[in-house]
Amino acid sequence: MVKTDEVVLSGTILLGEEFEPFEGHLILREGVVAELGSERIEPDFEGIISPALVNAHVHLGDSIFKDPPYIPLNDLVGPGGLKQQALASASRQDLVEGMKRSLSDMARSGTCAFADFREGGIEGVEMLLEAMEQVERTDGVDMIGRVLGRPDPGSARVHQKCWGIGISSTRDHPPSWVEEVVEAARAEGKKVALHAGEAGRDDIEDALSLEPDLLVHLTKAEPRDLARVAEAEVPVVVCPRSNLVTGVGLPNVSRMLEMGIVVGLGTDNVMLNSPNLFTEMEFLSKALLHNDRQVFMMCTLNGARILGADDEAGPIRVGKKCRIMVIDRRSENMVGAKDPLASLVRRARPSDVLAVL
Repeated sequence: MVKTDEVVLSGTILLGEEFEPFEGHLILREGVVAELGSERIEPDFEGIISPALVNAHVHLGDSIFKDPPYIPLNDLVGPGGLKQQALASASRQDLVEGMKRSLSDMARSGTCAFADFREGGIEGVEMLLEAMEQVERTDGVDMIGRVLGRPDPGSARVHQKCWGIGISSTRDHPPSWVEEVVEAARAEGKKVALHAGEAGRDDIEDALSLEPDLLVHLTKAEPRDLARVAEAEVPVVVCPRSNLVTGVGLPNVSRMLEMGIVVGLGTDNVMLNSPNLFTEMEFLSKALLHNDRQVFMMCTLNGARILGADDEAGPIRVGKKCRIMVIDRRSENMVGAKDPLASLVRRARPSDVLAVL
């Protein structure tokens, strides 16, 4: 991730909320788009210039335990499951190092912002904050991190630096505790995010009754459930590759978008998938949507909006602060691309990223 007072970019610029291709140059001064022009000037970087990516749902803590066996979802990530056993047996040093490596991997693959569902109570949050500080110090990576914490046993409050709370299915916890945690979060002005409708639809109604700011998955949601989500104006983050691995089905993303739900994209548990949004975009576009603009919107502008970061990670336009990604259109993989947005969504990969600014 490059940080400098002024950067000159040249090539195909995907402008505004429509990602309209514009051939020319862009000057970024102190993170703000200061100038756009059609003249060809000597650039610092040349290629496809677009908003950087936003991973709206990830679990970085299990970066030390990758590619587990194919087992039922509850046995894998439920209370007392394989993931919890792995985390309990890992050293603090290994957990921090794993998160640090995943953060570096995300930054190098075009991701500028993320929302992490942070297990482990206060100490779990401290480990992630430490990993973020190390990556910024050693790699110069300054990512927008939204930490969604989970309280320690016997407590209802999360770390003061948490953006909000991130709770697994309401069926995993006593209802009185969930209500207490949500009430405490609201009192402190924090966001409320919940997993819902992943293994079954029986927790969707309970989740909506808590008036969440964000729901994750909804793979089992029926049209009537999605109608309620749309009516409540609750954004949803989908994680198709994760759902595929755990065998819970795939979300009805088309119906969500038709109903006007703001949908973001996440890679979910690092133990199941790399935090590589290019792979997520390709799968989503080819398997579920066949709409490149919608897919790119989900993992850029929608994600930034969901994370409350659209003031600095939103669309590219003059006078706006932006996080920008530059893709090498002359790489062996990208050369010959005729539609820059389609190729970015369906073909690009981390090795094609020249810079994240």
